[in-house]
Amino acid sequence: MDIQKDLLEILSDYTEGRITTAKADDVLTADFGLNSFDLFDMICIIEEKYDISIPDRILPTLITVGDLVAYLEKEVNGN
Repeated sequence: MDIQKDLLEILSDYTEGRITTAKADDVLTADFGLNSFDLFDMICIIEEKYDISIPDRILPTLITVGDLVAYLEKEVNGN
């Protein structure tokens, strides 16, 4: 399972194709123009896709694409 590829697909779908590339150090808000509602909504999509629940206390730590990918890899793959 390629979580980074999946995440890019979710970002692209969520932004109606506006986001087509993502680097690990891209900041979800500043670089992609997502606001807090967008992030929450996208997290809900991610939770559904991977059948996981991301605790509210973790959300402030998911700042970059790399942060989100690392968290998902740990939760989904057990890495």
